[in-house]
Amino acid sequence: IMSLVRDIINVIRNRNNPPRKIIAGMSTAALRTYAGAKSSRLTQGFGNIQTSADSEISSSLRVLRARSREVIRDAGYAKRAKALVVDNVIGAGIGMQAQVKTTRGELNQRINADIETVWEEWCKAKNCHTGGALHFHDIERFIVGQWFEAGEVLIRKHYRAFGDSPVPFALEVIEPERLLDEFQPAAVDPSAKVRLGVEMNSFFRPVAYWIRSIHPGDIQRNSWETDRIERVPADQIIHIRMIERWPQTRGIPWLHTALRKIYDMDGYTEAEITRARAEANIIGALK
Repeated sequence: IMSLVRDIINVIRNRNNPPRKIIAGMSTAALRTYAGAKSSRLTQGFGNIQTSADSEISSSLRVLRARSREVIRDAGYAKRAKALVVDNVIGAGIGMQAQVKTTRGELNQRINADIETVWEEWCKAKNCHTGGALHFHDIERFIVGQWFEAGEVLIRKHYRAFGDSPVPFALEVIEPERLLDEFQPAAVDPSAKVRLGVEMNSFFRPVAYWIRSIHPGDIQRNSWETDRIERVPADQIIHIRMIERWPQTRGIPWLHTALRKIYDMDGYTEAEITRARAEANIIGALK
């Protein structure tokens, strides 16, 4: 009985005063935590959910793209940022100079001149653009501008002659809104899968693109116009985007981290101007 009493007393004593070794172990474990992963009342809104790139993009892409287009359309700072990127990347356009050499290692002036002549003829809007409105240098500027504004852009290759071009080849520029991302159609190949409008194999290599024939936000269409979805093989599409994580199917606007600040700055400026205009209308008279 005395032995049992002593054991009970020891248990009670240890419960109130844990051994030093245990306390030291707990302190060491706490110190090993990364500072960015510590939880406190100040970090309750800090994210702790693990998501993939496509999971994050799928829930935000359409809103980010719409807001990015809005601030670039209405906010001067955002519009200027886009213009600076396009001017510094493309400028007036990237040219081409033929460098065909003879068997002696010298430049073949006649062949090079013929190539450059045909190239200049093909670069005209009526020949290189399926819509006949954009010169090749305009297409280059459009591509970089959409890459900045919407985060991505699609170029479709058409192997047929347009206008009076001697080359059976033309380019169609496609805004990313036309790439199907609301629902996922069934892939043609059972081993493939469709993500955000892009059909890909098990290695996330694009197999095909599901593209609308009409922009979903276009003006009211005629009764005879129907929006149809076309499955375009990947070898006909050039998908320009910036990949920050892998796998990442779609691109996001470059201004995505600054949209809130630009929007708030624009609203604050408008409020300050409104206040100044109201104060300027106040008239006092002393008699």
